[in-house]
Amino acid sequence: MKKIFTLLSVVAITATVFSQELLSNPGFETGLSPWAAGTTSSYTAPAINTTDAHSGTNSASYNGATATTGFFQNVPVTAGETYVISFWYKSAGDGTDTRLWSVYKDASGAPVYTTTNADTDAFRTNNGFLANASVWTKYTAEMVAGPNATSLDVAVRAYNGATLALFDDFSVMNKKDLAVADISAFDKQIKMNTNLGSALTVILPEKATVNIYSVEGRLMSSNRVNSGDSINTSSLKKGMYIVTVDNGTAKVSRKAIKN
Repeated sequence: MKKIFTLLSVVAITATVFSQELLSNPGFETGLSPWAAGTTSSYTAPAINTTDAHSGTNSASYNGATATTGFFQNVPVTAGETYVISFWYKSAGDGTDTRLWSVYKDASGAPVYTTTNADTDAFRTNNGFLANASVWTKYTAEMVAGPNATSLDVAVRAYNGATLALFDDFSVMNKKDLAVADISAFDKQIKMNTNLGSALTVILPEKATVNIYSVEGRLMSSNRVNSGDSINTSSLKKGMYIVTVDNGTAKVSRKAIKN
């Protein structure tokens, strides 16, 4: 029975993965809050754009920035852990228009840089500007939280002369949680009939191995299939089964019943 408990635990992954996202309102679907202008007092808040979003209906934008500006959200972190920031953006101008400008901070609010030269701190500047992008483009950076770091300002900047500066779908996660997030994304793309008749048909994002187990954990069948392929289940007895789908990097499970 030990094996089946392991399989069933995979089914519950999507119920827990969302609690690992550190940001609130990462896609601006409820407006700007708790994002705010900053981290410098002279910065202005971005507009909420309702006509051009990577997903959903909203994004954050600066329309024709005339001075250096930006916005941020502060999240708690643990020193020594590696965090990954990702977001989608559009940017246009002279190539010096938008930039990731995040920084770890200690309990007093002082910056905690993890490189001797702050200019090479991966979250502060990533040593350069974001490349021009006329279509939604994903950007990702990661860095270990330095000694005494207790929080992270997740921040971006737009600069004078930027003719396009759009941001959407931010994410900040502890790197060790990303594998679970990858499983969740894979899980969402899998469709199958969980009431089994004579066949199990699976819709997949890519070719994968589909295994069917009894509730005791005994392997009943194993097939390498493409999306839309059907697996003959006519020989299975009535009862509950566990179907696992494995693409080599992520593995998810479904409960299925043979009537």
